[in-house]
Amino acid sequence: MATVETTAGPLAGADLGFTLSHEHIAMQPANIGRHYPWLVDRDAIRSRAIRELTEAKAGGVDTIIELSTPDLERDVALIAQVANASGMQVVVATGLWRDIPRYFWTRSPEEIADVFVHEIEVGIADTGIKAGVIKVANDAEGVTPQAELVLRGAAQASRRTGCPISTHHWAPKEVGHRQVEVFQEENAPMDRVCIGHSADSTDADYLEDLLNAGVFLSMDRYPGADGRPNWQQRNTTVKELIDRGWAGKLMLGHDYAPGLHPEESPTRYLFLSTVALPALRKDGVPQETIDLMMRDVPRHFLTGES
Repeated sequence: MATVETTAGPLAGADLGFTLSHEHIAMQPANIGRHYPWLVDRDAIRSRAIRELTEAKAGGVDTIIELSTPDLERDVALIAQVANASGMQVVVATGLWRDIPRYFWTRSPEEIADVFVHEIEVGIADTGIKAGVIKVANDAEGVTPQAELVLRGAAQASRRTGCPISTHHWAPKEVGHRQVEVFQEENAPMDRVCIGHSADSTDADYLEDLLNAGVFLSMDRYPGADGRPNWQQRNTTVKELIDRGWAGKLMLGHDYAPGLHPEESPTRYLFLSTVALPALRKDGVPQETIDLMMRDVPRHFLTGES
């Protein structure tokens, strides 16, 4: 049986359970905590994250795919402490977000892939914790030359290791098209790619075009924000894709980071469980389809098993 790397070590795919597709636990601007430690209260971050993840666990969330990267001040040791204290299963990421360090600007895709492969096969820093997913990002600026190198490196690392790729993408400008093109050019296994933040688009035809390339979609950023679709619109898009037969390629999440939002009760990690998913059921989506998206699809994505 295939396993998935978590902060606590390998986990059988069958034990992933109810999984949120795109989240954060401890996230800050890059290098702030390292160079200006008085600006970051790690104890407060840890305490709040433990409290919210404990509540999420009690509310039925079993696993979180945590997609913080070094340029998002990824702190794997802190994440592991939070996971252990809360009982949450957490998959952490290698890769890079939008603030690509200059070191990578002049590296080849092969050299970038080597960095990602090290964190997948050996571990992150000195923690011994291995990445279970590769994160890449392209926003409204599109795929810049530096970002393209990272995409190609991620594709090569995925080919070499079988580790899946999860993207940040700017759906309003259909940046997913270029992400898919680059991955195809690099012969990435498209059934190990997830195009993230896809619920920021309400254009089901655009999203179906991505799905036709063989990728998964992360329908996340629930419940929405100013200038973006609200949760009802996100549900409408999800329902449309379900009706078109794509439930087996959809995952859902929030893109939530506790330290970047005011405290809420219940925790934002439970918005899907308490609001959006019940509304989908009310609109006629059967429980088995919801289980497919929240349990089976993340397992297929993370393990590669059908």
